[in-house]
Amino acid sequence: MRWRIVVFLFIGMVINFADKMVAGYAAVPIMEEFNLSYTQWGLISSSFFWLFMISGIFGSPLADRFGTRNMLTIMLLAWSVIQSGAFLVTGIIGLMIMRMALGAFEGPYSPTSNNHVSKFFRPERLSLAISLVNAGSAVGGLICAPLLVLGIQELGWRQTFGVLGAISIAWVVFWLWLGKEKPVSENAGTTEVKTMPKLKWSETYPVLLSRPFVMVCLMLFSTYWVLVWTQSFLPAYLVKVVHLTPAEMGYFSSILGASYVVLTILIAWFSDRLFQKHNSLRKARVMVAGICTVLPGVLYFSMTIFTHPIYILIAMILAKAMVHAVFILWVPIALSLMPERKGLILGVGTGFAQFAGVVGPVVTGFIVQFAGANEALGFDYSIIFMSSLLLLSGLVFTLFCKPDVNERKTVNHSEEVSVG
Repeated sequence: MRWRIVVFLFIGMVINFADKMVAGYAAVPIMEEFNLSYTQWGLISSSFFWLFMISGIFGSPLADRFGTRNMLTIMLLAWSVIQSGAFLVTGIIGLMIMRMALGAFEGPYSPTSNNHVSKFFRPERLSLAISLVNAGSAVGGLICAPLLVLGIQELGWRQTFGVLGAISIAWVVFWLWLGKEKPVSENAGTTEVKTMPKLKWSETYPVLLSRPFVMVCLMLFSTYWVLVWTQSFLPAYLVKVVHLTPAEMGYFSSILGASYVVLTILIAWFSDRLFQKHNSLRKARVMVAGICTVLPGVLYFSMTIFTHPIYILIAMILAKAMVHAVFILWVPIALSLMPERKGLILGVGTGFAQFAGVVGPVVTGFIVQFAGANEALGFDYSIIFMSSLLLLSGLVFTLFCKPDVNERKTVNHSEEVSVG
């Protein structure tokens, strides 16, 4: 049963990826249709994350109360309705409203799916399971990128949005039939039904403000900035700066998605092996995640020096694999800090990361436009800024994040309370 759940959530991640990326692939025709500048396009891209972040923080904890299965059902239904609204868009305001609404219902998906997976897998196997679910975004790049580009060229961007809405409906039908809330007979996770205790801020805020979780949030912010840059500006970068055709851009994205997903899964598997050997979050999760934040900063910076398309492809494969590994490795760290409120801590961490989605597109659009007619220079400036964020946050996270110490304090405190 647990692998069936992984497959469902994997497909959901593919749809999630396609819903987010389709606007990026349609950037050029949309900008031409509505006569948009890069700053305006950055604002539209940012609008997706205005409610995405808030819903990630406040929507994810609802899964602890109403069930992850029900929350996932509601989200996919909403995606379908909202994407179909593309046929009603007649200008920039309508497009922004549509992207805001989609972001509001996509925000809780990643933390809720991670929460759902954690019910079916033990901690020493959790990273691999999450990496397989998150691989949906990579496979989305492999399968969806050329199909989305083809759909936009042949059908139009509105019709392509509508097709994605129909796919979400199909997912919901099968999920209601075959999806489960928690394992029934497998000895993979906690199966007993528990009544959630009332949330006490006095017990929650010390965890949310603890050094390990703050370090995690800083790292997530910088790595999510990369994801947002890829989503909003990579297609335009490949066409305008690298001078690829739209078809070549689709193939580039497919190769990128097919390649980095394998490396990401290998990194997650390696981290699980380290955890099985050392039973140490710092050795198995923190050190690996830190390296996977610093090295992409170096690789992205090198793209401003070496500009051959093949080198850019190789650098992005390696960098993106490590960045996506960070989105996997932070989950066990966060769950160790607040295991009784998985939805809450995953939602807050994801929401902090998604704040990069609010400011990232606007800042990037301003940086690119600041260079004037020299678009290549503007994109180089945006990449240098992104690289600096990765290097700084990665070094700080590696040096100061020590979740094992905080976990021992939490365990000792719980034992004292139970004895008292």
